[in-house]
Amino acid sequence: MDDVSTHLQSRPYYDPDTFNAGYTAVFKPEQGVVDNHGFTIASKLNISPNSKSKFANKLRDGGMLSQLTTGLKKQVQEAENSAEEAKKSLGDMEWADLLNMKSWKTVGTQLLEQFLRRYVKHLIQQPFETARLLLQVGNFQFKPVTDKSKITLQIEDDEDGDDEEIDFFPETSAPVENQDSSSHHRNSHSVPTFTKKIQPESLHTMDILNAVMDEEGTKGLWRANNTTFIYNFLSITLDAWFTGMLSPFLQIPDPYFIDIIHSPDAQKSILLTAAASVFTGLVLLPIDLIRTRLTVTSVKVGERSLRNLLKKWSWTQHMLGLPLEMVSLCIGYSLTSTMFRKLTAVVLYHQFNVDKYSRALWYNTFEFMSRIVELFIKLPLENLLRRSQVSYLLRARPHDPLTIHEEDMIIEPRQYKGIWTTLKQKGRVHELWRGWRLGLMSVVCGYGLKLMDRDALEEEKF
Repeated sequence: MDDVSTHLQSRPYYDPDTFNAGYTAVFKPEQGVVDNHGFTIASKLNISPNSKSKFANKLRDGGMLSQLTTGLKKQVQEAENSAEEAKKSLGDMEWADLLNMKSWKTVGTQLLEQFLRRYVKHLIQQPFETARLLLQVGNFQFKPVTDKSKITLQIEDDEDGDDEEIDFFPETSAPVENQDSSSHHRNSHSVPTFTKKIQPESLHTMDILNAVMDEEGTKGLWRANNTTFIYNFLSITLDAWFTGMLSPFLQIPDPYFIDIIHSPDAQKSILLTAAASVFTGLVLLPIDLIRTRLTVTSVKVGERSLRNLLKKWSWTQHMLGLPLEMVSLCIGYSLTSTMFRKLTAVVLYHQFNVDKYSRALWYNTFEFMSRIVELFIKLPLENLLRRSQVSYLLRARPHDPLTIHEEDMIIEPRQYKGIWTTLKQKGRVHELWRGWRLGLMSVVCGYGLKLMDRDALEEEKF
């Protein structure tokens, strides 16, 4: 005796057609899944307009007509009506979304909030970035802490007491007229040249900022402020544009939307990211030169409008005349910044199975160590790049809007005669790492903020 008959004999009271256990749907071998109203699951399906004709042909064949109820015809009719209504109201829906002021207000509020957040962050960083660039390209004459003549006068006064009278107007052999003319000659030539040069007490960042503020006021601390902000904004935008444009040709996803660790071809994604970074650096090289020009010159002289300087710049005339060393340093600087940040995540994921979701603490720690190595490799390249830019700006070239004069600079520029000549200077190679304190502080603070953000450490991967 089979299992079905045994099961039915054990429960002779059970009738599948009349038994109701309270379920919303039951399975019947002859009809399939049926709800409590007698409609099958086929009647619940939405029939698209494209497949309606095929489904109607099957109905005409009679093979399925006996298995369907009247509810299916109702669903087909509703599908036809909804398709027609969708065709009629498609244009109206698009215009309604475009004219929805609430949506535009939400988008505008988010964009404004992000802009203000980034700009405030930029305002805090800009004085320190200015100090670092001046440290990299400047040769400073330190300001004496005290005046020795005043100290000597005070000591003599203490020793002699009030017995002797100090002669404040000693006799001189030169006539008064000659003395006045010589002092006027000295002031007219030497003073305008040296009063523009800043004289910090030391090479510390705060001493550099204090010296700049003493010479040019608070405005001098935020020199090239808007130019730097525009450069940073365009750098991110162009980099994303280049990756989005080139990724379809390489048949890989855009690294800005899908991480490289999830790319089907990680090597192509890394090459794409490096190429986009190089292209972005070369395209923005004129703006980078203008930023350096505005930083090293006084805020009181020369043209200081980014728009006017870019109008006078010609790609055909000036871009081809750029030194090859400066272009090479720009490429190396762009590659160093990009490759360290991208390769760190790839190596950690493929070699150690560590990512920022599953092991956030380990990932942030390894990334912190990578940033330190990147800092001490990138700083010499940045230092050489800035010196080459200042050397290029000081060259006298006809019809070049970026040319500057040394008397317009607030620092005495360091001599630059090439990469190898700079590296061969004995006792001065360590100066290529100027500004490392500020960079190290930025890396350490970034790592500390990530450790304090518990939500980022406990973020789950989906």
